[in-house]
Amino acid sequence: MLEKGYIHIYKGKGKTTILNGMVVRALGNKLNVSYLRFLKNCPSGEIAFFKNNTKVKIESFYESSQKFFWEMDEKEQAILKQETNEGLQRLAILSQSDSIDLIVVDEILGCIQNNLIKEQDLIKILKNKKPNIEIAISGRYASFALEQVADLISEVKPIKHYFEQGQIAREGIDY
Repeated sequence: MLEKGYIHIYKGKGKTTILNGMVVRALGNKLNVSYLRFLKNCPSGEIAFFKNNTKVKIESFYESSQKFFWEMDEKEQAILKQETNEGLQRLAILSQSDSIDLIVVDEILGCIQNNLIKEQDLIKILKNKKPNIEIAISGRYASFALEQVADLISEVKPIKHYFEQGQIAREGIDY
């Protein structure tokens, strides 16, 4: 159990890779980890690895579609909103657990940007978490209000990226 748990925000390209590194480090130190995924449901090497080789319980709150949010019609968006809010409630429960050291919450900030959850609901959960639980969240953008709650904020930005030259994501490297 951690003595004090901090709140991390990771923004930009590479944020999921950072979160996955945190999971590996925590597991190597025998911490209990919970992994929540939002706005992502495609297979990836790291998720397959965690599911097959570790005790990490990965919960995805986007099962209804394979589309990007902007490709969905109103009905599909409503279903995704319901799934996302179920994930937010799960985060609230985990944030009060006696058996969790680290909660990784991938892409939840995008849920706020797409009006799937309310920012103030996430802030309330973060402010009221058990003091020993570390929570790391990610997304492309965090508001001033969210940044005020965080103890650590990192923004990763590509200086040069092969995607710009037309290279598509590669299995085993990019996912």
